[in-house]
Amino acid sequence: MAVATLSEFFQTARSFTDIVSYATDSYGAVRAMALTPQVDLKAGDVITSEGKLWATGDTEAFVVVEPATVIADGAFKKVNVLRAPNVGSLVCLKTDNLNFSSDADRDAGIAFLESQGFQTQVFYTS
Repeated sequence: MAVATLSEFFQTARSFTDIVSYATDSYGAVRAMALTPQVDLKAGDVITSEGKLWATGDTEAFVVVEPATVIADGAFKKVNVLRAPNVGSLVCLKTDNLNFSSDADRDAGIAFLESQGFQTQVFYTS
């Protein structure tokens, strides 16, 4: 007999609290960024301004906190992302819920986010 996984039937989307463990101003830490996504985006994705997942060598990184998936259909969209703490409020990220271009890019991506002023911690929530 096959075992069913509930997540196969009931899709869950990550939320702001799945990505951020602490922010001095949770409203001021978020901004809408206009872009044309190259991939479907969801909360926890670390992206560039071109709308692609962050990879080693990219010179900018934005953490998506959109509560629902933003479909990459070639249209210009606004996506909610975190402001870097060096231009906004203090934010501590839950690193286990961040998505990069590949697992090989994860350590470099987290180091890049830390260089922007984000604090990080491992905090399993999903």
